[in-house]
Amino acid sequence: MLERVDKPALTVVATLLTLCCGEPVQEFEWGNLRNLGRNINSPGKDEHPTLPRFGTPMYFASIREGGLGGYDLYVSHLENGEWSKAELLPPPINTQKDEFDPFITPNGTKLFFASNRDNPGAYWDCDIFVAEWNGKSWGEPMLYDSVFVTPNLPDWGPTLTEDLQTFIFSSGRTPANPPSVQIFRSTWSGDRWSEPQPLPPPVNSGSWEATPYVTPDGKTLYLNSGRGEAGKRDVDIWRFDLVDGRWTNPELMTGPFLSPQHDYDPCLTPDGDKLYFTSDRQGGLGDSDIYVAERIRRRD
Repeated sequence: MLERVDKPALTVVATLLTLCCGEPVQEFEWGNLRNLGRNINSPGKDEHPTLPRFGTPMYFASIREGGLGGYDLYVSHLENGEWSKAELLPPPINTQKDEFDPFITPNGTKLFFASNRDNPGAYWDCDIFVAEWNGKSWGEPMLYDSVFVTPNLPDWGPTLTEDLQTFIFSSGRTPANPPSVQIFRSTWSGDRWSEPQPLPPPVNSGSWEATPYVTPDGKTLYLNSGRGEAGKRDVDIWRFDLVDGRWTNPELMTGPFLSPQHDYDPCLTPDGDKLYFTSDRQGGLGDSDIYVAERIRRRD
């Protein structure tokens, strides 16, 4: 693992606006880093949290004892400010294969995830599925759309805008160079999804770019990337802004989000005040854990 210059472990100041009519305005910092604890995290892998705009559930993926296969999907509910003990989603959501990288639409009615359930290959050969909520339970997952299928290569990490018009995901298809993945985007034309196109730099850097999260309004994109110094072997969380139709202002998420290990799977709460993510940093409960940091408002 590469050595890094020491950075603040718990907070990073992020300026929203620094001047307005010549006067300082409100800024914020990220802090209060917290491991979600044993109701969520296990001695195994716990990854990729996703939350709807309304309601209390959080869905995530895990490899742990008591599951059905490799990765399985779990759900927890926020009760009196604390997450309830995670519950394994029953079939037909989970199978003896892998189910991972969940994304719940903002209205909570569709659950997207990646799975290799239909493929003879391993974890790497996966496709994107979707299940619909019928008011009581999740229905039979269906392969979402053939435009998002790449034979023998991964398509995973789906995220959609609230209007369901923009679909962003990571894939091993060209121009990604296996065993790497890049970020792709498709748009809804009214009756079909467009052919996915790789997002141009600075989003894709030619390194490993995966598990994107787009805010419901489509204006901010988070992802994990292996970009950086030569020989880098871990991934970090990056943020981008959509300005005049182009993704700009790449920002490395430092402070509580940055460690010498893997930091990935970002998910912002609908109010923008909390950012959940996954890390295998030291001090966790298992192989990888889910953490949350809070936005702390201040006025200088």
